Amino acid sequence: METYMSAVGFKSTTKKKQWDQIIDQILKSATKKFVTNHDKDHVFIEYFKEYGQRIGIVLRGLLDNDKDIDLETCEPYAEAKYMIDVSQVEVEEVEEYYYFAVCEEEQTGTEIVFQLQNVIEYLEVEDEQEAFIEGIKIVGLSSKGTVILPVEKTESDLEYEKEQKEWRRQLLKRAKEGDEEAQEILDMEAEETAEIIEERLQYEDFLSVVEGYFIPIEYLDATYSVLGTIVEVETIINSKSKEKVYWMLVETMEMKIEIVINEKELVGTPLVGMRFMGICWMQGTIVFS
Repeated sequence: METYMSAVGFKSTTKKKQWDQIIDQILKSATKKFVTNHDKDHVFIEYFKEYGQRIGIVLRGLLDNDKDIDLETCEPYAEAKYMIDVSQVEVEEVEEYYYFAVCEEEQTGTEIVFQLQNVIEYLEVEDEQEAFIEGIKIVGLSSKGTVILPVEKTESDLEYEKEQKEWRRQLLKRAKEGDEEAQEILDMEAEETAEIIEERLQYEDFLSVVEGYFIPIEYLDATYSVLGTIVEVETIINSKSKEKVYWMLVETMEMKIEIVINEKELVGTPLVGMRFMGICWMQGTIVFS
């Protein structure tokens, strides 16, 4: 995940000596520590170190009886401000202590894949029947992005769009409950929309026709191509490197996704109402109660 270290403010940190110092700092003064049994001689550790508001680095590895640590991974992380309601969550172990979560966003039915960051918390509750999932908190770490102009809309356009969103949500709810007619209507609408877009693309610019998208690039890599409207913006300063990071809440495909990106990796200034276009690695946590 070296590519996405810049997203949490470590773009200029490139030398091994610098990273050795950072890793040593995390091991000595982690913001949060999680530990679980691995075998009779080792425990699995997960150390989080915050380097700015909701951004930082997480180390994972094995600690033996002599207190020696064998580090497995050193990754960037970003904590989400908002929770997303989901109807299903499945977790897949790709490698030892390396997990991806696959879920379906409640309101839109959109499938989201993200790398799980609260691994130890998940391992300790996965076999508990009483464990309840409240939702997920995810952030896309972007290595490259551009701010572009919004699609022009009239008041009547916005009102019609609002009505259509509510209509689709109700249809999706009915479809999930087994209503075959609702599912057929949704399928027909998707086909009609695709045909309209294809027709318009013959004489209009792509970014004028398509307001937003959330497209997976690689399935179990949790990497997405994202285009959406910026609805909130914050500036975060990395306390170690002093680099500036933008946090954005982006609305795309009728859902809201949080994104962080290094100022130096973003073309343009993010403003509410403008659109963000870029590549994001989705990561985050499952919220258990």
